[in-house]
Amino acid sequence: HLRPPPAPPPPPMRLCHCVWAFALAALVPAVRAFGSPLASVAASSLVGRSAMRMALAPTDAVALAPTAFAGAKRALIDTLKEEYASMFSPMRKEFYVSDVAFRDPLIQISGLAKYQDNVDLLGGRNALGKFLFKDASIELHDVAECPDDPLRLTTRWTLQLCMKVLPWQPYARFTGVSQYTLNEQAQVLSQQDYWDSLNLKDGSYATRSPLSALADFAAQLFVNAGPELLPYLLLRRADSYDVRRYAKPPPQRVVAAGGTSGDVASTVIVATLTEGTSTSAVSEAAASLRRLAESDGLVTLPGHWAAFGAAKDEVWVGLKDDARELWPTA
Repeated sequence: HLRPPPAPPPPPMRLCHCVWAFALAALVPAVRAFGSPLASVAASSLVGRSAMRMALAPTDAVALAPTAFAGAKRALIDTLKEEYASMFSPMRKEFYVSDVAFRDPLIQISGLAKYQDNVDLLGGRNALGKFLFKDASIELHDVAECPDDPLRLTTRWTLQLCMKVLPWQPYARFTGVSQYTLNEQAQVLSQQDYWDSLNLKDGSYATRSPLSALADFAAQLFVNAGPELLPYLLLRRADSYDVRRYAKPPPQRVVAAGGTSGDVASTVIVATLTEGTSTSAVSEAAASLRRLAESDGLVTLPGHWAAFGAAKDEVWVGLKDDARELWPTA
């Protein structure tokens, strides 16, 4: 059993801490002392919706001229790239409104102080974050502008962090998108995050309950005890498949199947083989995986492979990945 940290006790939690502490309370008895966050989730839902409406309300600030707005927006995009690379250390607060609203599958918060506190929690820079997490990082894959709405931006990313409070120190990984709404000065009014594993279905994103997000997070803590560094870049962790990009030949034994010729694609869609590794089972799994991935907006390549030697046998389907810096934002 884990023992709680020595006195002094952990500081009182802010709203953005409650859900993370609940995940631990279900897994580590010592963390139950942090409190019960289910009520906080319900309260944050009401507060978050109100904050979102306030943040999206028109402001009295004067709109920038088109040229000035374009320059300010470019500066914001460059800032987001820097913030993701540094895990928001530092956070450039001048690019956010004071009551910026943030929502992801677990929490809803508003205000710069709470936004900063949340990223410091994940980054292990405040008291509770230092107790819970280490090795947090965000890999930014793309920042895309919306051609029909200049006040919107979308980023695609991979987040990983280590739950160091647990004895086996598992790593949780999430992929997804952040949808930013800007004001007419190119400042961030709101940020809505979606996880591929939870919110993605048939190529679009929909909100789910915080309890579903907790279950998705907790499931990784029991099975994802591998090393920090993977032999591939995880581009998408969906509900029933992954998308990986290999810079080097994969360590598994990969066998071409179904008449596939040539080397394995560098970017592949991966699912676990659950019905055996016979030729027919692999072909059926590949066809099912291809249909699922294409329903989520991906473009697959002909052919498929069976991969052996990892924790589980897998089926791989190649992904069209010509413009890597643009892959994929929806």
